Amino acid sequence: MKKVFFLTASIGLLVFLLLSQFGSYEQKGERRIEALGSPSKEVLVGVCWPFSVNRDGMANGLQMALDEINSRNLAGGYTLRLVIRDDAFDANKQKRIAKEFASTPEMSAVIGYYDDGPAIKASTIFESSRLLHLMIGPNSTDMTSHGFQYIVRTILSSDRIASKLAAITTKRHYQKIVVLCEEDAFGEDLARQYRVALDKLNAQVVYQWSYSRHHADFRLLVNELKMIDADVIFFSGIEPYAGDFLRIARKVGLKTPVIGAFSNTPQMQEHAGSAYEGAMYFDFYDACSTTRENSLFVKNYYARYGTVPDTWAAQSYDALYLLAKAVKFTGSRNPLDLSYAIRYSDPWEGANGRYKFDRAGNLEDKPLFLYMIQHGVPVLIQ
Repeated sequence: MKKVFFLTASIGLLVFLLLSQFGSYEQKGERRIEALGSPSKEVLVGVCWPFSVNRDGMANGLQMALDEINSRNLAGGYTLRLVIRDDAFDANKQKRIAKEFASTPEMSAVIGYYDDGPAIKASTIFESSRLLHLMIGPNSTDMTSHGFQYIVRTILSSDRIASKLAAITTKRHYQKIVVLCEEDAFGEDLARQYRVALDKLNAQVVYQWSYSRHHADFRLLVNELKMIDADVIFFSGIEPYAGDFLRIARKVGLKTPVIGAFSNTPQMQEHAGSAYEGAMYFDFYDACSTTRENSLFVKNYYARYGTVPDTWAAQSYDALYLLAKAVKFTGSRNPLDLSYAIRYSDPWEGANGRYKFDRAGNLEDKPLFLYMIQHGVPVLIQ
């Protein structure tokens, strides 16, 4: 009887705490709408990204877009201001940052995250607190399937990626495929969608394996893979673990080609070492694209920073421009006005191609690019 009592009490306490937290975010949302309804010409934008770990072009792309937008009055008389936070792939930091942004009533939008797991958690907080979430990195298919009004995704979702990747795979005459995935929202969803897409193309998954970030030991796996007759290995996981896998696999003599879902970051290069040579990965941006918008972006970016922009420089640059366009069109700082303005806008050409969204806030279509590391440099091969 005591057990039943304590169990009931525990469940009741949990429900109370959850409802209290949900209610508090709803109240934050009400305060946001009130604050953003007052006269002001400043639009506050939060940014959450693992800057110190990735060391990519995200910050540069944002800063260049911010300077152009504010100096040229491209937000219709409004000035954009960024509140930048580095989550460093730390779960506690990611949670604190999401709560900080939700608790800032003057904030209209958030740009981020890189990783799907924290993005999923943050999206529920932002939805409850009525804060626009511009997702430039997360791909999880389910994130836009809940009827959320405050989400816009400026990158392809996992199901669209998987369909394109399966077509690329089979066009390269890879028919027997190993699928390895990280046990998280990004890795598992992409691997699942990829298997579904391969089935439609009559390709065969000959081996499957998953790993946890908390115990990513690939030693047994790479030796088992030496016994598997496969044309290619698809690694559905992010940088440090993908780099570790490549290094360990090549060390034991595993020569099967690898296509990864990782990005070409310094962290990936450091973890993979010389084993990075010959690895393939898909990406969402081609810096060599000859469109007018990209040519100008690359020219200005190189003049300013002395390097060619990467995917995240282009993604962040375009995301801030999309937001500025919505602010100018609506004349509003209200997150819901901005969300609808972006979702229902006509197609727009940015540095990273064409942006057109469906009613759920998903990017409708974009090309997928396959790169191979040759002599230490990523080369577009398909």
